[in-house]
Amino acid sequence: MSSVGSEPGQSEAASYDDLRASVDRVSEEVQALAGRVLELKSALQSLEPQPAAGAPGRSGSEAGRQEMVVSVSPLPELAMAAVAETALRGLKTVQKVISVERSNDQATFVLEIEEGGDLAAEMGRAMPVPLIVDTASDGSLKVVLEWALGRSTASAG
Repeated sequence: MSSVGSEPGQSEAASYDDLRASVDRVSEEVQALAGRVLELKSALQSLEPQPAAGAPGRSGSEAGRQEMVVSVSPLPELAMAAVAETALRGLKTVQKVISVERSNDQATFVLEIEEGGDLAAEMGRAMPVPLIVDTASDGSLKVVLEWALGRSTASAG
C-alpha cells in the first residue's frame, strides 16, 4: 500500500517536470519567433524606397517627395472616377494616393508625388481621353477630361 501512496507524489513531480519542460520549450519558441519578427521588420524596412529619417507623415518634406492636390472633372459616373484613380495610381511620378473625395461630377485626389516628375505629361499619356491641365497658384492641378466624342484632340497633349 505504500507504493500506492508514493505513486501520486511521483506522478505530481513528473507532471510538474513535464509542465516545466513544456513552458521552457514554449518560451524558447516565443523568443525565436520574436527574433524572426525583428528580422522580418528589418527586411521590410530595407525594401522601402526611401526610409524616412524623421517621423512618417504628410509633411511633404521627405526628400524628393511632396503632396499635390489634383481635381479631375467631369466625372459624372462613379466608374469614370475609378478610371481616373486607376490611371493616377499607375503613374511613375505618383508614389501613392493619400485620399480621394468625390462630389458631384468631380474627384479631388491628394497624391504623394516625386519632385521633378512631369505629372501633367504622365497624366496626358495615361488617361483614356484627352485632357486639359491648369495649374492653380497654390500648385494644385485642375484636370478637365474631354469625354465628349468628336472633340478635337489637337490641343490636348
